[in-house]
Amino acid sequence: MFIGWIRKKSFEADLNKIEESMAIDKSLIQKTYLDNSSLCFGAYNDENNLVAFISAYDQGESFLINNFFYTADITNDVKKRLLKLLLDNINEDEKPIMIMAKKDERGLFSSFKFNEFAKFKRAYYSGGGVAFNFTNATSKSITTENYIPIMINIDKIAFNTNRMSYTKDVLLKQSSLVLANDYGYQHSYAINKSLVKISPWVMKDAAFSEAEKMIRGIIYHRGLKKIYAFIPSDVDEITDLYASYKFDLSEEYTLYYKNSKPFINLEMVYAF
Repeated sequence: MFIGWIRKKSFEADLNKIEESMAIDKSLIQKTYLDNSSLCFGAYNDENNLVAFISAYDQGESFLINNFFYTADITNDVKKRLLKLLLDNINEDEKPIMIMAKKDERGLFSSFKFNEFAKFKRAYYSGGGVAFNFTNATSKSITTENYIPIMINIDKIAFNTNRMSYTKDVLLKQSSLVLANDYGYQHSYAINKSLVKISPWVMKDAAFSEAEKMIRGIIYHRGLKKIYAFIPSDVDEITDLYASYKFDLSEEYTLYYKNSKPFINLEMVYAF
């Protein structure tokens, strides 16, 4: 087992191969690697196959571990070595380092002194939603070409920072759908031919009726595919909205942070 820098020459082929066995966000991985390959690491088995990958993105005032995946046979020791290698290269003891972790990864991140910020659910839509009207007037009310200033303004309120470089340069792509108005914005994009992720989706406080328009919008435009999002577990207004449109909320996640505690207004985060 080799654990270290990504092998650039075979990276795309390695991702294509691992994509055959699991859903990965290949575009996110590649853009993160192009932005800063020094924060990307992999584990390779004895056959030189990529079997695990971890990366982080420097958001200026914080770091986000935005990819961490591995095949089923990867041991906890390998996961720990990958995580330690990444943290050593981030080399930061003040700025927050965040990750959205699976339930069975909690022990791993706790062992590296990550703290729980909040519990999350993976909201998952597989069709069969409730019937609703989606008129031209509704569509126009959540569609604007001038969404970037809205994103910057809303993110500043919700996260006390400008996250535009990450959203615009890393997440936005040809398959992106951005719904926005004065109350907030929702960004979604295709992971693969059958799966769509909502990330991010941020609304002003108490903008429930506008948020409902946006969840109808994504189901209207994307409802023939599977849709998922990470949502705060303890904000009833948000969980109730997803549940009312037949999203399954059974999978548990935790948003962890290391170093200083980040500022996030969870009441505004409809999808992380």
